[in-house]
Amino acid sequence: MGKTAVTWTDARLDDFADALAPLPADVAMLKATVNHWDHVAAALEPVPAELAMLKAHVNHWDHVAAALEPMPAGLAVLAAAVERLAEENRALRAELAATQRQLLQIAWGLVAALVGAAAAVISVLV
Repeated sequence: MGKTAVTWTDARLDDFADALAPLPADVAMLKATVNHWDHVAAALEPVPAELAMLKAHVNHWDHVAAALEPMPAGLAVLAAAVERLAEENRALRAELAATQRQLLQIAWGLVAALVGAAAAVISVLV
């Protein structure tokens, strides 16, 4: 092999070495990137379980909301019933007051009759 072939081969090998020179740095950077994504993956590992738990909670509250949906109508019916009972209570109190007045009048009438009868008995005896 001639000197020219050796020079050409050396030049080609130098070019090849220059082309491969950034390879260790690229491999190190790739290794660092893989390590970073391994850490990210480890940090995100509980996320699917947490998302499943969150989905279960959302489903639970959807069921609670569906169960409570008829509640306002039920409360309106209950409020109307309470109002009706309050009105009936007022009416009963008014009737009771009227009955008490009538009983008081009857009692005074009986007292007057007893006083009159006692006076009649006393006048007959005297």
